[in-house]
Amino acid sequence: MIKKLIIIAVAFFLCSCSMQQHYSKIDTIIKSGECDRAVDLMAESKSSYGNNARLIFLMDSAMVHLECGNYDQANKFFHEAEALGEKLWTESLSRHAISFVSNDLVLPYAGEDFERALINLFSALCYLRVGEYDEALVECRRLDTLLSGYNTEYNDKNIYKEDAFGRYISGLIHEAAGELDDAYIDYYNAFMVYSKDYTTSYNTSPPSFLAEDLLRTADKVDRFDEAKRLVPNYLTKKYRPEALPKNTGKVVLIHLNGKSPVKKENKIVVPTPSGPIGIAFPKYVVNTPECRSSRLILKSGSKTFKVNSEIAQNINSIAVKSLDDRKVRVIAKTIARAVAKQLAIKTISAAATDKHDKSNRRLVEFFLNTANTLLLERADTRTWRTLPGEIYICRIFVPEGDYTAYIKKCGGTPAKIEQVRIKAGETRFLLFNSIY
Repeated sequence: MIKKLIIIAVAFFLCSCSMQQHYSKIDTIIKSGECDRAVDLMAESKSSYGNNARLIFLMDSAMVHLECGNYDQANKFFHEAEALGEKLWTESLSRHAISFVSNDLVLPYAGEDFERALINLFSALCYLRVGEYDEALVECRRLDTLLSGYNTEYNDKNIYKEDAFGRYISGLIHEAAGELDDAYIDYYNAFMVYSKDYTTSYNTSPPSFLAEDLLRTADKVDRFDEAKRLVPNYLTKKYRPEALPKNTGKVVLIHLNGKSPVKKENKIVVPTPSGPIGIAFPKYVVNTPECRSSRLILKSGSKTFKVNSEIAQNINSIAVKSLDDRKVRVIAKTIARAVAKQLAIKTISAAATDKHDKSNRRLVEFFLNTANTLLLERADTRTWRTLPGEIYICRIFVPEGDYTAYIKKCGGTPAKIEQVRIKAGETRFLLFNSIY
């Protein structure tokens, strides 16, 4: 039995090294702009992920296709990932008994709660890019339903209760479709979640233009007084309904920036006469992006329009806070596993030695505890590593016309995004990715 577990531990170690190399290759290839090679590498690496990390393979594949502009293909992977994530999350806890023998790495990775929620969010972004706004709205609703389910399961004790950015995107889509009552409700809820949960937990305040969007739609659906009670007075005073020019269209830039955090192992080892006893649990390590600002520039002939983006989703903070939020559950399970292993080790050592030979029994226990602590007690450090660390957003109203869209990051040289044709009353969504 012990030999088998040691073989499993060695296999996990080798697999971990292999995946580190895989992500290094993906980073290098995408940075060089060779998207076709990145897509091919993902397909070739399917077996490297293994069955227990199939969800991560699906999510990584989706993000690589998104990076490469293959939005339909990305959504195929997102939908498959959504179905698998739901299945793994809802399956019976009785199937997790094997993790008490070794560690959580022997189980299929079901994803963090926020990771499964972000599947729907990024699927919505893919639909926005191909102009399928109804489908994007469906994904926003699925995101909201998913988080509501978590709230029910955890008795409203989880920190990631609602997604303010998803609410705001939903509001933008409803407003683009002329569904102003629905747009107002989404803007209202987004502003409320940003002002309370996001500001407190993730240090992410409502984007400055969200207040204007909320008040504008509130004005049109006769709910201005209600909106005023939510929006700070100094912002309400700035609102001017006549300030928006007529015959304009709206351009929304969504900027994915920086790499998401990675999980590292925390291990506590306690020496005992029977050998060292250890418990291991994961923690997130944040890689703060070098550049944390951007500006959208639209040029049409001699006319130039500019607007600064603002952070709308701090995935780094959401990841760290979400893991901290369930740390008690993680550590409780880890301690329970350590107790179960101790009982198993005592049983094995008793069976392997003469009942009168206490010195040999202690020696066997010492060896087994040492082997367990060094080789088997491992934290589950699997995570969705192709996510961005932050999402920025900006929006601007411009007259009808043909424009060249640029993004300027941290005062650098503007980079061209694409050519866009804007019609009055139309909303166009742009996506720029600087994860790599």
